Amino acid sequence: MPGLLLIVTEAEGERFAAAVELAATAAALDRPVAVLLRGPAVRATGRPNIARAYDLLFELGANVSLCRTAMAAHGLTAADLTGGVEAMGMAEFLAGREDWQLVLA
Repeated sequence: MPGLLLIVTEAEGERFAAAVELAATAAALDRPVAVLLRGPAVRATGRPNIARAYDLLFELGANVSLCRTAMAAHGLTAADLTGGVEAMGMAEFLAGREDWQLVLA
């Protein structure tokens, strides 16, 4: 079964909740899941409610990354990454996953 690539641009509100629910459900169904935070979403990983959402995704085996370009645009460095989250460019995120389903949230 192809995996799920989820690009998240906002880390609040109903879109974010739906994105986390989609990723968690897919991962719980043993589907590979990779999430890339870009835009303003890169700044939200330190907030407690957001951290809990990503802890759930980690527990289910999802991969969560921050877009390097968005990190630079928002003044973040590798030192700002929280446990389990890695920095990744868009091309790196997509590489080798051509048959995965892509969702922009």
